[in-house]
Amino acid sequence: MLYFMLLIIIYLFTFNGGFMENKIREMALNLSYEDCGIIKAGVLAEYSEKLNSRIEKVPKNRMFYENFKKYADPAADIPEIKSIVVAVVPNYIYNTPVEFNGVYGKSYMFDYRTDKNAPFFKKRREFADFLESLGIKCLINSKNGFSAPARLAAYKAGLGIIRRNNFFYTQNGSCNYIEMFAIDKELENIRSVKLKECPENCRRCIDACPTCSLIEPYVMSAVDCISFHTSIAAKYGMGMPSIELAEKIGGRLYGCDACQDVCPFNNCKPAGTEIFPGLENLAYAMRPENIMTMSYDEIERTLTPKYWYLKKEELWKWKINALTVMMNGYSEKYKASIRLGLDDANENVREFSRRVCRRLEITI
Repeated sequence: MLYFMLLIIIYLFTFNGGFMENKIREMALNLSYEDCGIIKAGVLAEYSEKLNSRIEKVPKNRMFYENFKKYADPAADIPEIKSIVVAVVPNYIYNTPVEFNGVYGKSYMFDYRTDKNAPFFKKRREFADFLESLGIKCLINSKNGFSAPARLAAYKAGLGIIRRNNFFYTQNGSCNYIEMFAIDKELENIRSVKLKECPENCRRCIDACPTCSLIEPYVMSAVDCISFHTSIAAKYGMGMPSIELAEKIGGRLYGCDACQDVCPFNNCKPAGTEIFPGLENLAYAMRPENIMTMSYDEIERTLTPKYWYLKKEELWKWKINALTVMMNGYSEKYKASIRLGLDDANENVREFSRRVCRRLEITI
């Protein structure tokens, strides 16, 4: 009898108390996630208020931010969601290739979500399998899973803080990815990571933003951000920048890390030493002059699997981005590649090439 009572007690602690939360975090750490916490889904409700405040301060962002309001209540469409397991992927372990530093955003270069050869692609699935082995139904945040505000979720889980540039920081800086697993159990494990707040008078990130998309601390205009303009802008009919905007974008081909690179809470961190799988093999296709020589089928085959924000009908944006980089870092070696755009199959590329040629005084 005593034996069975002990079994019942063990079961209750394992499946209905803190022991389960601790086992989940322990597994996350074993899989090399930097840290892990668990929040109840309802604590994200304030996200809607934050979006409304952002829209009120920067009204032109309404058409963009309205898409994210559903993130405040992930259980609205999937009532089974009771809690969210939040795990931090340490992207800072990866070495940024010198050739593409400042050209491609780190979060895009180290994105593993569609890369089956990337370590954390496999670890994400392994972690989800572990959760399900505990009798927990689990959804991974993805295009076919569920949506929630990742940075707010990580902050609510006590894994770090959101700094003035709007990025989420752990003790190792902002070069991370926040993974979320929605579960059907009401669990909670709030960490208590203590980090120094941003100095009140610090404006480094605001002053470093090339397009002034950082309006004030914690407030940004998404549609002015270079990451927006070099990736999903085409989806919103904003894919071809003016020459003036292109000049501000500078040598950034896909994404921007300007506000993170100048942050003193990043600058003190050592450079990563691991090579992200596949980047070396993709280097040829990532160079601006080679993008101009590639067909759209080639771009789809080589770049889309990695940089998947640009859909099939938006692949012409790659050539706009490449032209922008070559214009701002112009040398004679780029002249022939720029002129290729004049005969491109896409009218947007042809028109932008004409603008670039006029700007550089290249004969059309």
